[in-house]
Order: sequence, then structure tokens, then C-alpha cells
Amino acid sequence: MNLLSTVQMIFAALTKPKQHISIQQIPKGLVIDIGGGGEGVIAQAGGARVVAIDKHMSEIHEARGKALDVPWIVADATALPFLSHSFDSATAFFSCMYMSSDVQEQVFRETRRVLKTGGEFWIWDALIVPQSKAFAIRLQVDSPDIHTINTMYGVKARGQSAAGIGSLLRQAGFESEVITDRKDWFLIQAR
Repeated sequence: MNLLSTVQMIFAALTKPKQHISIQQIPKGLVIDIGGGGEGVIAQAGGARVVAIDKHMSEIHEARGKALDVPWIVADATALPFLSHSFDSATAFFSCMYMSSDVQEQVFRETRRVLKTGGEFWIWDALIVPQSKAFAIRLQVDSPDIHTINTMYGVKARGQSAAGIGSLLRQAGFESEVITDRKDWFLIQAR
């Protein structure tokens, strides 16, 4: 992303209201968190029962100090380094927005492979309408298990919706339900 796009993204985020997300729970059991680096929101909320993966070591370095009891693994979610049926649940917290649709589909198939039968996959992400070259969203995240986290996520703008993510999940073999659908973000729970 060039400097102008970065400035546009920051301006877009600062001119929109901060979105509030309250995470009252995460899925049960051993959880793989896809794209868990950066703020490490799910790792902070779930602690030692979360295995956080990110393909960028810099993102893991940023998050590691926020959840010391979590295993942090550098891995590409299109080819997870785990045996099939290793995890009870999976999460992706504002990670899909950084993936093309083709990559999302591969990640969803691979996530399904590492989940046990009946496992859940919870996805929090942004509704993105490609109106400009850059998109950003500011979040305030709180949970009973973590302090309030104020953060911002941004990408080159391309379309993304709960319906589109839900369609890709179905193609990967999940049944999905939109649990929360706000103006700027959504939560999907798939099984």
C-alpha cells in the first residue's frame, strides 16, 4: 500500500465512529485462532486453550506479550501444520479481510480439516464496500477476560460481506449462521 492509500485509510477510519465489540465468550475447547497476531484479541480472551497462528512473524511478535500462556505459531492457514481433527473450535478475528476470496476458500477448507466433527468456526470481520482505494475500521473490544482493546484494521478496499463469507463457508462444508450483523461488521458462527 502506498503512502496516499495509507493516509486515505487512516482518514476513513478516523471519520467513522469507533465500533464496539463485546466478546462474552469464544468457542469451547481447544481453539485454533487464524490470523491471531497483532492485537491477539482471541488469545487474550481464551488464554492457554488458544493456539494462535499468523503467517507474519512481526504480527506474532506484536501479540506475544499480550497473551504469554498462548502457543504462537508462524503458519500459513492455507496449509496448517496440524493433524486432521486436532481442534475443537476455530476463530478468525478480523483476519478474512486480509485474504482474497480464493485464499479465504482455501483457509476455510483447511480449517474444516483440522476441526473435530461438530467443531465450530467463529468469524468476526468487516463489511467492506469498495468505494475508495482503502478501507479501515476502528474497534473497541472488551470481554470479561481482557482489558478494553482499542485498535484499527485496514486494507486495500475490496468487497466483503457476511453473505459472501457464508457462501465460501458452505462451499468448504460448513453450515453457517450470521449471529451479529452490524452496519460495519459481522459475526458468523459456522459448524
